[in-house]
Amino acid sequence: MNFEFRVLSDELAARHSKPKTRNFLKMSILSNKKSWLLGSLLAVSILGLIAWRNFFDGVKTHRKTDPAVAVMLDWHGYGLVAERFTEGYRAPVSARVYAYIGLAAWEAALPALPGERQSLAHHFPGLQLPTPEPGANYHLPTVLNACYGLAFKKFYLAAPLNIEQERRALEEKWAKQVLQEIDSQTWQRSAEFGAKVAEAVYEWSATDSLGHMASLHNYDRSYTLPSEVGSWKPCEDFPMPALLPHWGNTRTFTINPEKYLAAPLPPFSTEPQSIYYAQALEVYTINSPLSPENQWVAEFWSDDLPGLTFSSAARWISISNQVIQQEAPAPEKALETYLRVGFAISDAAVSCWKSKYTYNLLRPETYIRQVFQADWRPIVHTPSFPAYPSGHAMLSAAAAEVLTNLYGQHYEMTDNSHKGRTEFKGKPRHFHSFYEMAFESASSRIPMGAHFRIDCDEGTRLGLMIGKEVAGLPLRKGEKPL
Repeated sequence: MNFEFRVLSDELAARHSKPKTRNFLKMSILSNKKSWLLGSLLAVSILGLIAWRNFFDGVKTHRKTDPAVAVMLDWHGYGLVAERFTEGYRAPVSARVYAYIGLAAWEAALPALPGERQSLAHHFPGLQLPTPEPGANYHLPTVLNACYGLAFKKFYLAAPLNIEQERRALEEKWAKQVLQEIDSQTWQRSAEFGAKVAEAVYEWSATDSLGHMASLHNYDRSYTLPSEVGSWKPCEDFPMPALLPHWGNTRTFTINPEKYLAAPLPPFSTEPQSIYYAQALEVYTINSPLSPENQWVAEFWSDDLPGLTFSSAARWISISNQVIQQEAPAPEKALETYLRVGFAISDAAVSCWKSKYTYNLLRPETYIRQVFQADWRPIVHTPSFPAYPSGHAMLSAAAAEVLTNLYGQHYEMTDNSHKGRTEFKGKPRHFHSFYEMAFESASSRIPMGAHFRIDCDEGTRLGLMIGKEVAGLPLRKGEKPL
């Protein structure tokens, strides 16, 4: 078969352009203060799309990419764009979407995969999947294209019109391409099965009432803020209600969130001998002023600004895309990568948010303004949820553990996630392992002014544990958990 793999963003970038943002802080303020307005504007006039080619420029592929893997890369590239420009897809919501889509793709692909891969339906009570025809032939690229096409449509119902049009165009592109290579009966059987699996997984996802349609109601105005000294309060300059305060009770895929509750905090204090004083002083000192290197690190990992960047959850999908492009693995390994990374970031987000609203620790910005300097500001106003533990740290560590298990401890790569961006310092950075990436992502929140070091350290600890549990989930018949 002669498949031509042409990356999606060459088509997207040709249709959209983006004027330069005056500065990083101005756009971040817009994202925090008026994200609803940004979403409305984007639905009418897109400010720009990430150049999909940027993820892979300079990445060397060791062998030819399998057509099924090309389908996966195209759809996950589209997902980064859809997530960035669709209102309401903050990190926990996005992580959940990637977990369900990864599960749908895995299940849809099973009839077309060699070997003894097993369904996870037994692992998830209530998930009712269609049964493939015994002995029938299923074409993997067609199955996946139909599955991804319907799954992204379902999970991004509120996507701007142009983003939905791009979804249709991508699905049609692959449908036409594969139809030239297989008989019509195999194509129809494969496409129908892929869509049925996506529909079944989506219907099951809807039974998780707290997570379902969460993109439409991120902020909870009915949430009662804690009154204890040292408790989190919204940013004074751009106050927003609590973001997803009940997310810790949403469905997980591999873990019991109660088992991964963050360690108890020491008593709150503003005394100079306290841990809070020392760690707030660290944030304050690093930012007085930021060195060029610290600013680069902070902005390079600043994936929490709606409309400007994709989320911190999607960052690890971007990294996974680059790894898969570089390695050109067999389809089953690529599917496993997206499945496990999706489960890891989703479970880490649930566990993290459970801890955040259990301890309700204030942000460094609040502490510093109370104790050190009343008019102090970080380079970006801090998010509207408690500090401890760090979501960046937890999601990054969980994903890094999974990727390390799949691709090795000494995996070297350059992260091109923000290559070519001019609104902030997105210049690619080189790393020698996934752990190195995760640790830098976690520590980046200190020069960003968003977290104390204790937030980052505890988030990393828990994330690694969650990632190890996800990495041990058996996907082959007879396989036992790690």
